Amino acid sequence: MDSSETVVSVQNLSFSYVGGIVALKDVSFQLKRGELLAVMGPNGAGKTTLCYIISGIIPNIYGGERKGKVQVFDFDPWDRAIYEIAEKCGIVLQDPETQLMMPDVRMELAFGPSNLGVPKEEIYRRIGEALRIVGMEGYEDRSPRELSGGQKQRVALAAVLTMHPELLVLDEPTSQLDPIGTSEVLTAIRTIKEERGATVIMTSHKTEEITGLADKVLILHEGRVAAYGSPEEVLTQVELLEKVGVKVPHVAQYFHKLREKRKEEIGIPITLEDAVRRLRRLIDEGAVKVNEDVDFGGAEARRKGTPILEAKDLTFVYPGPPEVVALRDVNLKIYEGEFVGIVGQNGSGKTTLVKNFVGLLRPTEGQILFEGKDTRDVSVGELSRKVGLILQNPDYQLFTISCWEEVAFGLRNIGVPKEEIEGRVREALRLVGLEEEYDAFPFRLSFGDRRKLAVAAVVSMGPKVLIMDEPTTAQDHKGRYMLADLAKDLHDKLGRTIIMITHDMDLIARYADRLVVMKDGRIILDKPIREAFQEVDVLKEAFLKPPQITRLALALRDRGVPGGVLTVEEMLEVVS
Repeated sequence: MDSSETVVSVQNLSFSYVGGIVALKDVSFQLKRGELLAVMGPNGAGKTTLCYIISGIIPNIYGGERKGKVQVFDFDPWDRAIYEIAEKCGIVLQDPETQLMMPDVRMELAFGPSNLGVPKEEIYRRIGEALRIVGMEGYEDRSPRELSGGQKQRVALAAVLTMHPELLVLDEPTSQLDPIGTSEVLTAIRTIKEERGATVIMTSHKTEEITGLADKVLILHEGRVAAYGSPEEVLTQVELLEKVGVKVPHVAQYFHKLREKRKEEIGIPITLEDAVRRLRRLIDEGAVKVNEDVDFGGAEARRKGTPILEAKDLTFVYPGPPEVVALRDVNLKIYEGEFVGIVGQNGSGKTTLVKNFVGLLRPTEGQILFEGKDTRDVSVGELSRKVGLILQNPDYQLFTISCWEEVAFGLRNIGVPKEEIEGRVREALRLVGLEEEYDAFPFRLSFGDRRKLAVAAVVSMGPKVLIMDEPTTAQDHKGRYMLADLAKDLHDKLGRTIIMITHDMDLIARYADRLVVMKDGRIILDKPIREAFQEVDVLKEAFLKPPQITRLALALRDRGVPGGVLTVEEMLEVVS
């Protein structure tokens, strides 16, 4: 195998969809055999379009006009049929549901190679090999529909592997996964790269996950190349990444700001391990000082008075067969004015808990109290005025013909006067940045904008408690903060109580006062955020870890650094 062979060559590539929407402008890069290219950039930067062109989805499924040269191995995918390209190049889409269609995993993995005319015995051998690589041995007879998100993504990956592609194109393979699922898929990708010598193109918003995996990084912004090179060359360009809306690794951000304060050149790390070594050396040399007396304060003062929401001895069982016990003797008090983060793996009971809070589910045992009153005695409609829930998938909440109607619907149902509705609708759409889309059909919007519309519909009703279930799903770095900033404004300016379910520990660190960790239907940790992030062993039990900057501080406790650091700015106060 020639590791110097160029597998993908893109020169001056531009592409416009039918209708004139320009997606890519003058993009150039090369990828050699066995390399992994991470493609990053905000939503709308052109990442998915690039994947579609390389894999042949464009022009075989989506049309448009292309300029420039694209070569994959020894052919231009523009001139080949999908089945021909599939012999060399496999693509795994962001949502595995769109690629899984067979009744069990074995048939799912057999489908591709059987269509390529691979002999039966060889197909069975490939199925075994692919399942081993992705860690799904023993699941052959399971229905893909019964699997977790991470397992579905790994099956979709294995289904592509059975066709023995030499090039893998992965479009945000971890964006909808919890930390366990993310770890599973990244491990599988690493194994494919190392064992198969496969060449990989992977789009992602998560800089931490690609630092130890990628050989090259391509940053796209508004369809153009903003940066291209090794991870060390690209991810240390802090000002550029911030400008285009790509998440900067915390440690790179910290060292960049440290360099600005010191007004002298110091190296910028992109991994936690490198940052710990460098900062320990700077402390030991006296080049930076540790301030052990920094007091960041706490949020304990909020937790007083009568809880606005309370779960008492709450058990919830989904009827079977088989019965599924989703919550077990949960006791939780949410106080007025708190901003609470609820974290845990998929299946830990988070969404079931908040659905009980809003009355969509009723306790099997125990009680839910709102302002001291049992919610069994309150209708779902009445409760929805006080407690608003924004679901992870906005498509479950949208059903009218325009964005304006979507927001107005709930207001009419709670009896808001007609003359007041217009103003409340426009203000809610303005808050989420959709004021120009008031007449648009909701399902013509992007997934991210549909999330924002669902937020507007709930916020317009003025609930005392706002619950956001995974607000960062399908959002880029900028988009995830827009929704969280909106929640923070409602919290700070109007005193609203916010409950946020997320896997994004950076987001929790930045916004929440308190952290609740769930596992197997139980609460295993409930503490103020700074204290909670120091419970590393408990978090590890739930397959979670504190933000990178917090882990940097914890690794330097032997140098006097306090462990309660949550942000880069706080780290600069402590070590500078």
